[in-house]
Amino acid sequence: MLAVRVALSNPDKSDARERHLDDHKRHLRSGSIKIIQSGPILDAAGMSSGGVVVAEVGSLDDMIRFSSEDPFVCHEIYSTVSIFEWRPTIGSHS
Repeated sequence: MLAVRVALSNPDKSDARERHLDDHKRHLRSGSIKIIQSGPILDAAGMSSGGVVVAEVGSLDDMIRFSSEDPFVCHEIYSTVSIFEWRPTIGSHS
């Protein structure tokens, strides 16, 4: 199954974001789930205001667990995190 995580940044945590960025990137590259695409959400000024992860997972619980272990989640750098099952209808995974 494909799952999508959409996370929006907490603007009050920009200093913490910088401190935990390398750990966050390591977590994304850990291989604990198969990430298809991942990257920042950009605001009008081109600054990161969150992130999206699309991954192949065995269940939604796998994505929830992966997300709960992300340093950006653990340190509340994201103000909101939403996780969904995704069924693409156009593209290479449809």
